[in-house]
Amino acid sequence: MPEGAPSRFDAREVVRVTTLAEHGRVEIEFGGPQEARYVVSLPVSTAVELGCLICDLSDEAPYLIGGARRPPRPPD
Repeated sequence: MPEGAPSRFDAREVVRVTTLAEHGRVEIEFGGPQEARYVVSLPVSTAVELGCLICDLSDEAPYLIGGARRPPRPPD
């Protein structure tokens, strides 16, 4: 981050997700207030791990945004 910039960016949307296969990375561009944009570049393995964490969280997502809570998943 630029010197003096806040250490936290409160994104409002995901603008794009791009794979950079030749570099083994995934880029996620976030948009925020006043047209601010930040790009996060992750190794593919870290991006996959993040995706799995988001999927786990998504079971609760409808509840978090005011929807109905799903019943718990049965064990595998």
